Amino acid sequence: MKKVLVFACACFITASLLAKDINVSEKALKAFETTFTDAQNVVWTNTDNVYNVKFTQDGAATSVNYDEQGNFISSRRYYQNAKLPIDIQCKLQRQFSGKTVYGVTEIAVADNVYYFIKLEDATSWTSLRINNAREIEVLDKLKKQ
Repeated sequence: MKKVLVFACACFITASLLAKDINVSEKALKAFETTFTDAQNVVWTNTDNVYNVKFTQDGAATSVNYDEQGNFISSRRYYQNAKLPIDIQCKLQRQFSGKTVYGVTEIAVADNVYYFIKLEDATSWTSLRINNAREIEVLDKLKKQ
């Protein structure tokens, strides 16, 4: 437990130092540190008063945008099937049996979360979009060469 606490403190200090180099607002930094307590490889950028922080957490590459007041604007996460909500995993298994999830991009804006999922089998790739209502839209299907 002591090692975990030391590691967490080191991550916060590193994030704070990197954030100060690019002049991140105190409120954005506080919002990030409060929400993502075990973030690793933290890198901040600032464009037009939007603060972007890229990091990894639980094996997922993540990017979050905050405004100057520390309010969440949007996020993007890249991960594998196991991190998808269980109801989506079950729906994919039922509707696309024989295909496996190659990768997931999760995009959150305000109260909306979209999942962009790439499925594969031996002969093809299928791209899907799933919205908050768990409606699945097939975006494209490609044959493998």
